[in-house]
Amino acid sequence: MFNRWLQVIGKIDYVRKKDRPDVKCILCSVRDDDERVKIFKIYQDDITFVSLNAFPYNPGHLLVVPNRHIKSFRELTKTEIIHISRLIQGLQLLMIDLFNNTGFNIGINEGPNSGGSIEHFHYHIVPRYNNELGFIDLISNSRIAIEGLESVLKRYKEKINDYINKEHFKNFK
Repeated sequence: MFNRWLQVIGKIDYVRKKDRPDVKCILCSVRDDDERVKIFKIYQDDITFVSLNAFPYNPGHLLVVPNRHIKSFRELTKTEIIHISRLIQGLQLLMIDLFNNTGFNIGINEGPNSGGSIEHFHYHIVPRYNNELGFIDLISNSRIAIEGLESVLKRYKEKINDYINKEHFKNFK
């Protein structure tokens, strides 16, 4: 059925480190609002931050990243695990509100053989929809991006505080 691989335009150069900013860690640079990188951050607190994925699988694809530079899930503290889990719950509700998605992929690519290209631990949250692989995707050997990063970023920023705030975490320590 699939003779060719589906591709995300521009990502191969990023993965091969041809088109990456000259920074030690891209996610630490996003965390710190480094002017050398594109910032698509929608939320940050003292434990974590949330950013759009620069190469999304679907519109709304988010990264949830601990502020501490760690490489493995095993390095997370109990507080970080609870905080991040609660944050992901709020982000799921926000995604449903904004994108009316019908499912989620929530995952971790940890280690050099996992498909991950960044050595700063993070979660992916990908909104999923009915009939994603449609007729156009199949016959054109491509994926159609129905909404750009700037538009998605604006939508998230307008609503994030309705779903994620200090009250959201007060009972989780």
